[in-house]
Amino acid sequence: MASRDILDELISRSTRGPLQLYRAVTRCPSCGSYALEITEYMYSVPYFGNIILSIGTCSSCGYKYRDVRLAEATEPKKIIVKVEGEREVRYLLIKSAMAIIYIPERGYEMLPGPASTGFITTIEGLLHRFLEVLEILCKDKPDNEVCSENREWLKNAIEGKQRFTLIICDNEGTSKVIGDNVIVTEIDEECREKTQKL
Repeated sequence: MASRDILDELISRSTRGPLQLYRAVTRCPSCGSYALEITEYMYSVPYFGNIILSIGTCSSCGYKYRDVRLAEATEPKKIIVKVEGEREVRYLLIKSAMAIIYIPERGYEMLPGPASTGFITTIEGLLHRFLEVLEILCKDKPDNEVCSENREWLKNAIEGKQRFTLIICDNEGTSKVIGDNVIVTEIDEECREKTQKL
């Protein structure tokens, strides 16, 4: 299930909302005109509690923006998930726009850029995002051994046949993983080093 489908499903089961929090018109990052209307809503959804959904549409060029995050920020945190099989790849997660995600066993990293947005997905959905990037990078290298090895590893991980560690470093404290044996700790030196790459 795509992350948009998960978010839409959670919103359809919202016990409260939408409560409009904010509305403004600002400069569009795509065309530069002051035509990007951004509206923020609060919903109370299963598993995550209160979330804030920001939606933006530019009336000039059609650019669309969608961001989601937990409404209640906590202290900066590091989230560690030991993925052992199919059960863990189905864990739900919410990733804030500025959070860093990485898989240390493979050296995979998802670093936020200037247009990063938060999203809700599963660990499986996150692995699909890594696979999509790999396919773009390996588009002109169909027989490359490194590409083939990484493609095979990701496909096995998606099917729950590969053990690995998923780590989220979140200085905003608005990311969360829903599942058993999820470890949440303070930001450490490893996370600080990742943050310095931004």
